[in-house]
Amino acid sequence: MKPVVVVLFILTFIEAGFAASRHGYTMEIPASGVRAIAFDVQEGDLVIRGDASAKSVQMHVAIDRYWLFRLGEKDILKQLIKVTGEGTPELKIVTDIQPSWRNYGRAEYPIDFEVVVPTGALIRVHDTSGKIEIAGIANSVLVEDGSGTLSVQRTKGPVEINKESGDIVVEDVAGNVTINSRSGQMHLERLGELNVTGSDGNIDVNDAGSVRLINKGGNIQIRAVTRGVNIDDDSGEIQISDVGGDVSIQDTSGQIRATHVGALTIDDTSGDVTVDGARSVNIRTKESGQVKLRNVAGDVSVPHGITMARR
Repeated sequence: MKPVVVVLFILTFIEAGFAASRHGYTMEIPASGVRAIAFDVQEGDLVIRGDASAKSVQMHVAIDRYWLFRLGEKDILKQLIKVTGEGTPELKIVTDIQPSWRNYGRAEYPIDFEVVVPTGALIRVHDTSGKIEIAGIANSVLVEDGSGTLSVQRTKGPVEINKESGDIVVEDVAGNVTINSRSGQMHLERLGELNVTGSDGNIDVNDAGSVRLINKGGNIQIRAVTRGVNIDDDSGEIQISDVGGDVSIQDTSGQIRATHVGALTIDDTSGDVTVDGARSVNIRTKESGQVKLRNVAGDVSVPHGITMARR
C-alpha cells in the first residue's frame, strides 16, 4: 500500500472513530430580568425545557470528539457560541459555524443543545436543521426552522411556526397556534385556535377550539373541535368528526367524510361526499362524484346532475 493511501486511510479511520462519540460541556448564563431568549443556531439538535424554578439558562452542549481534535478543546464554547444581551431583557444565543462542502453547504460540524430556561421567558428559535423539542414554556414560542422534526408541547402560547420541511408535533397549547410549512406531516392535539396558513402533507388534528387550514396535498383528519372548521385543500381525503360549529370546505379532489358536524358547506370538484350527522348540507359547486347523506336535520342543497342518496 502506498504511503499516501495509508495516511488517508488512517485519517479516515480517526475521523470515523471520533465522530462515533460526543463530548459534552455545561454552560450557565444568568437570566435575572430576562423576558425573552432568542436562539439562532445551525445544524444539530436543540432541546429546550422550561423550569419554573430556573434563575439562569443552563446549557449542555455536545460536539463530536473528532471536531474537538480538529479545533482544539481550549475555550471551545467561546469558539462555538456567542452570547449577547446579558443583563438586558433579551438574551441571545448564537452559533456561527462556517459552511462546508463536506456537509453540502451547511455548517461544517453540528453541535447539540439541551437547555433549561425560566418557564416565563418568551422563546424565539431560528434553526437551520436538526431535531427541535420545546416544552414547558408559559409564554410565547416562535420558531423559524429549515429541516428536521419539530415538537412543541405543554406551552401556554401563542405558538407560531414557520418551517421549510419536516414533521411537526404540537400538543397541549392553551393559546393560538399558527403554522406555515412547505412540506411534512403534522400531528396537532389539544390546542386553542389553530391556523395553518400553508402546508403540503398529511394533517391530523384532535381536540381544538377552532381550525382553519390551507393545504396543498395530503390527507386531513380532524376530530373534536369546539367551534368551527374552515378548510382550503387541493387534494387528498378529508375526514371530519364531532365539530360543535359550522364546517366550510373548499376542495379540488379526494373524498370528503363528515360525521356529527354543524352546518356543512362544500365547494368541491371531484370525489364522493359522505355525511352522517349534520345540521344542514349545502354543496354549492361540484363536478363529479356521489353525495351520500344520513341524519341531516335541516336543509340539503346539491348541484343539478350530481347523484345523491339520502337515508
